[in-house]
Amino acid sequence: MKRFGMIALLLLMVVQGAAASEGDGGYAGAFLRMGIGARAKAMGDAFSAVPEDAFAGVYNPALLPHLPGRQAALSYAFLPLDRKLDFIGYAQPLRPKSDDGEEHNPLRAGFGLAWIHAGVDEIDGRDLAGNPTGEYSFSENAFFLSFALSPAEKISVGVNGKILYARMPGINNDESAVTSMGLGVDFGAYYAPFKALSLGLVLRDNLSKYTWNTEKVWERGTSVNDRFPRTLRLAVAYRPPVQWLLLTAETEDAKEQNPRYHFGAEAALPAVGALRAGLDDGQLTFGLGCNLQVYGKTMALNYAYAAPGDGPRADHIFAWHVSF
Repeated sequence: MKRFGMIALLLLMVVQGAAASEGDGGYAGAFLRMGIGARAKAMGDAFSAVPEDAFAGVYNPALLPHLPGRQAALSYAFLPLDRKLDFIGYAQPLRPKSDDGEEHNPLRAGFGLAWIHAGVDEIDGRDLAGNPTGEYSFSENAFFLSFALSPAEKISVGVNGKILYARMPGINNDESAVTSMGLGVDFGAYYAPFKALSLGLVLRDNLSKYTWNTEKVWERGTSVNDRFPRTLRLAVAYRPPVQWLLLTAETEDAKEQNPRYHFGAEAALPAVGALRAGLDDGQLTFGLGCNLQVYGKTMALNYAYAAPGDGPRADHIFAWHVSF
């Protein structure tokens, strides 16, 4: 009973702390639905039709062939309840060249790698009687390998392969960690019927799940599958005749959850930076970015603020991005 009470409390804290908004906490993989990167988050997490930086492959792998060049990015989020959410990624378009050095127009491609890490430390463990049992932690990781093909200039399709890994140290009877690994796949499509308009379609978390084995926790342990909700996202991005303005909108739907809606806007001057604002399923977001030239490379420092909503405090996200 002591062990059961400690684990029940730990799982409750993890589930409550992992969700970014109401409706995510009851299902596995909430950290992959929270939004990644300061630019995307400041625009209400509506980014699945914007092929412009290294975060694009995580949102929609089909965006990769349309990136302007090689991209690398880092992101760190300061979240309530001592949670953390980190990202590191690289992406680039692949444009075959002929013997004379000219790029081939047909069959362009794109490639990306990314790692998302989330977790919480210093969880105060207690048994059913309220006695301290020590401090615990919980972490989740997703490793992305992305690839996309663009058979025509305005159309592309892509896929994300994901390795999922979760770890809860010190939970087993021998004080070892309970761990789980899984695989997942995302499918994406992109279509730009006009220069100013682009559309995105993403089917996320196909087959994604954790498999937990509790044989070392309880005398009669068992194996349990914890499936991620499969979500469908439809996105649109539009640049009006004034090229410094970008407008985005996105819907997100899953069988297990209510539909969510995302809206964003960005006003940018490439030589200076950008101002951004959005609504992330009713949660107000805004942010700014600063562009720098360092040793001939274009770098961007971005910040995003997400209003508390149903949470105890606001989220603060910082990101660094370089084009080379």
